[in-house]
Amino acid sequence: MKEKISGEKKSGGKSKSSPEKVYRELLKGKTVNLVMEHELHGCTPEMIDWWWDNMDNESYKLWDPKDHIALEWQIPPIKVGHAGAIHMACEKISEMPAHILRIRWEEPEAAPIRTIYSHVNVGSPLGPGHEDIPMGCVVHEYEGTSYGTRMRSTFVLPEIVPQFFLDNLRKHNISEMGQLPVFLPQLYRQILLQSAPLRA
Repeated sequence: MKEKISGEKKSGGKSKSSPEKVYRELLKGKTVNLVMEHELHGCTPEMIDWWWDNMDNESYKLWDPKDHIALEWQIPPIKVGHAGAIHMACEKISEMPAHILRIRWEEPEAAPIRTIYSHVNVGSPLGPGHEDIPMGCVVHEYEGTSYGTRMRSTFVLPEIVPQFFLDNLRKHNISEMGQLPVFLPQLYRQILLQSAPLRA
């Protein structure tokens, strides 16, 4: 039985923000950057590009079996494309209690940091209310290597975020990205095989 995320915020239209506006509230104050480097053996950048728009409730739990509880797309990529898609994730952040996050994918140009890798995924955790003002920014940038993919994850957060949250977020991110090589290559190939046209 699939878990149902309660407290869902309904939205009838597209929720795509322009890069110059998306972090207007966040960047009014001082911010702190939490940066982690990852080596994802066996995962290609193309697999990771595919993952952002194709994760579902079951595969989301594979991404971090300990911390991830449930996922639903509020605005799925199939309707709006990548930028503007919103998913709702129920998860723990390491030792912190479970909570629900609404995260919107943005255009790569919306990243409030200078990126150095060729593949960039930008996500905005959205605040409460109807204006969908970002509370922070998550930038995953990556490139292919001989062993798979080199990734840098940067969380841009208000400076007032307490240190215990940053410590738990670091553990959570390391755990998440460490799981991608465990399941993503097999899942990606399985989906491609299922979608391949039958030969006569």
